[in-house]
Amino acid sequence: MTYETVVAATHGDPVAAEEVLEHFDSAIDGLCTHAFVDEGGHTEYGVDTQMKTEMQGRLLAAMLHFTP
Repeated sequence: MTYETVVAATHGDPVAAEEVLEHFDSAIDGLCTHAFVDEGGHTEYGVDTQMKTEMQGRLLAAMLHFTP
């Protein structure tokens, strides 16, 4: 990701913001992954999509408040 992309995202460019979100997607997935226990008591790991959406929203809000 280039500096120009970050600057464009901080100025509200939706294409640049999407590129920033894509850049951090795997890191956000890692932070939002946890164990889910099903009805049978089996444990599976997966991404909590509600938490991921919240973190992406916080990243977008932080981008708009960032001064490069």
